[in-house]
Amino acid sequence: LAVMAARSGPDAVLEPAPFLAQVSLRVGAAGRAAAEQALGSLLPPTNRVASCRDGELLGLGPDEWLHLGADGTAPNTVGWLVATVGGDGAVVDVSDARGGLILRGACARDVLASCIALDFHPSVFAPGHCAATLLGKVPVLIQQLDQVPSYRLLVRPSLLAYVVDWLVDG
Repeated sequence: LAVMAARSGPDAVLEPAPFLAQVSLRVGAAGRAAAEQALGSLLPPTNRVASCRDGELLGLGPDEWLHLGADGTAPNTVGWLVATVGGDGAVVDVSDARGGLILRGACARDVLASCIALDFHPSVFAPGHCAATLLGKVPVLIQQLDQVPSYRLLVRPSLLAYVVDWLVDG
């Protein structure tokens, strides 16, 4: 925390993200309509984000999504999703698999571009976009939250310090 605070400035602020419930959802074609009805949203395509029941859905692949919700809600979310998709899907609480960071400010895009091989131009990556990618050699999920721009990065907890070092050097 001290390193993040010391290296943050008005144009780029790096801080811990609030803990989120994270539920992995994989569902086949037969269970898709039921899942969408239960979620109150269409399942977003890969690299897109949709608002849904109790949170947000990140499209990670053609049949894989990550439900993000408030801390402590994962057991309930798993329960109603399992009841919905039954045998045509997989629902797993992965809340402890990733910790979060928020990077925001006028230079946040430049910081990310210095260490991630994605195009962060606003015409290509904007609010409502997400991506699974590498930062350094570490797998991360990144989501643009708003126009500031602000980004949420989800990273394995054991690699958070490594990612922070990359970002503060960026």
